[in-house]
Order: sequence, then structure tokens, then C-alpha cells
Amino acid sequence: MKANEHNSSRREEALTSYAREGEQVRKRERGNEPRKNSGSRAHVPACSLAEMIEPTSAGLSTCLLILSIALSHTGCDKGSSDASARRLESSPASSKTELVPLTNMVLIKAGSFVRGKYPVTITRDFWLGKYEVTQGEYTALMGKNPSHFPGDTNRPVERLSYFQAVAYCSAVTKREQEAGRLPPGYAYRLPTEAEWEYACRAGTTNLFSFGDDSGTADQFAWTLENSEGTTHPVGLKRPSPWGLYDMHGNVWEWCLDWFAPYPAAPLTDPTGPASNKFKVFKGGGWNQEIEFARSVNRFMMAPSSGIYFVGLRVALSQSHQ
Repeated sequence: MKANEHNSSRREEALTSYAREGEQVRKRERGNEPRKNSGSRAHVPACSLAEMIEPTSAGLSTCLLILSIALSHTGCDKGSSDASARRLESSPASSKTELVPLTNMVLIKAGSFVRGKYPVTITRDFWLGKYEVTQGEYTALMGKNPSHFPGDTNRPVERLSYFQAVAYCSAVTKREQEAGRLPPGYAYRLPTEAEWEYACRAGTTNLFSFGDDSGTADQFAWTLENSEGTTHPVGLKRPSPWGLYDMHGNVWEWCLDWFAPYPAAPLTDPTGPASNKFKVFKGGGWNQEIEFARSVNRFMMAPSSGIYFVGLRVALSQSHQ
């Protein structure tokens, strides 16, 4: 009888102690009392040494009850921690798109050149196609070939309007974005006239990127003198000092700018007038003499028109702010 009363008394003391601890935890959560234990583990009221070594059935039940309640509290903390870790792992910041330019793009570093008497400065690096866009590339993406000279898909695409050239660049941008190779803020586009001329000159001050002697042009350009009345597959002639092919001859190339006389002043990242009647193209072509293929030469046409000696070359950069 006394043993039962003793065990009952100890159960009541243990439960009372745990209840007192629970009340202290609730007070601390309500801010009524500062935390006494800075550790992350919950405080578990201990069973007596006698109960652990020689447990009675009642004493053992009490210990198991207290331990199960304490473990349920620590389990909640762990679950919360795991959920936080999963949120960090799935954070958008952990998945950043890396820029992967098209295979045949050449990085053109910022710099300047002199046009007439005035400097023209390009302040941003950009990429430019090593070759003119081929009929094969254009057809694969746009589903049709507008060219006057079909037959060899490595010939440059031509007889396309400025609007068709811009649409092609937009289609390349969309494809590369969807493939995860183009970060936000980057786009494929036509080069500005200043970018095109800067890249064509390739650091030279001569009439052509290969010098002033038009007698050596046959090594670098397809023009009226050697084209035999047709375009030719891209990349067959020697490249410029910056590794660009067919910047002189084969087909003229659309630029972004509206046509207008050059301002008589130094220029920085010029993009031409806001609007006008014609768009610029540069580079010379298979049907005109080599003199028309000088780095500075330009011509113009209505943006809705296309003709069999005008094609395009794509540029890539961050969008202008």
C-alpha cells in the first residue's frame, strides 16, 4: 500500500514538474519572461535514477510519456529547418543563365575609329558574325529562302528586306533564349552602321581592312572583277585582321541606322536619326567594283525592299539602355 502511494506521489511530482516547465515555455513565447536556455534543444525533466535503474511499471510509463512529448517538440523544429533549406535550394538566384554566343561569333572589343575628320567611339563590347548569314541558316529558322541565287546553302541569303532581316534576328534571339543560352537583357540584332564600320576597319586606317591596294582585293573580296555574276559560299576568301570574312564584297549588309548625312562632330555610340525614308547597308557586293566595297562606303534602300545583292550579318550585345 505504501509502495503504491509512494509511486503515485512520484508520478504526480513528475507531471507537476513537466506542467510547470510547459507553463514557463508558454510564458517565454508570449514575451512575459526572458529565455533562460539559449540552446536549441528542448528541456526534458529527468526521471529519478532509481526509476531508470529499477523502473516500476508506473514510473516507466511516466518517463515514456515525458520523453514522447519532448521529442514531438524537437521534431517540429527539424521539419521547419528542412523546409527552410529546401526553399534556399530552389531560390531563383541559384539558377543563372550563362551567355553562350552562336558558334561563329567574334567578340569585338570597344574602341574608336576616325571617319573623315571626326572620331567615332564604341563604348560597349559586342559580338559580330564571323560570316554573313547563309541561306541554310535562314531557311532552317524562317522556313523559306528568298534568295535569287539558290542551290548552295552556304551562299549568303539575299533579296530580303530590312524588316525580314530584323525578323530573323528576333527569331534567333527567341530560339537562344528558349534553349537557355541567352540571359535576360541580351539580344541578336543588326549592327549599327558605326559598329559595322568599326569592325570592318579592324583597327586599320586604310581604304580596306587589307590595305589601300585594290590590286590585292581578289584575296579578300567577291566583287564585279572576280564574282562571275553571282554570290559565292561564305568564308572562301581570306579574313580581316579581326577574323571576319566577306566584310568586303559578296553581298552588302543591312545595318540598323536610318540613312542621313554624317554629323560634323565627334560621335559616341551613334545609332543614326530617329526616323527617315531609307535604311543603310554597307560592304559592297558581287555586282559592283571593288571601290564600292571600301570600309567607309554606304548605300541605302527602303526598309520594305529586298534585292539580290543585299544580305545581313548578325550582332549580339546587351540591349542598349
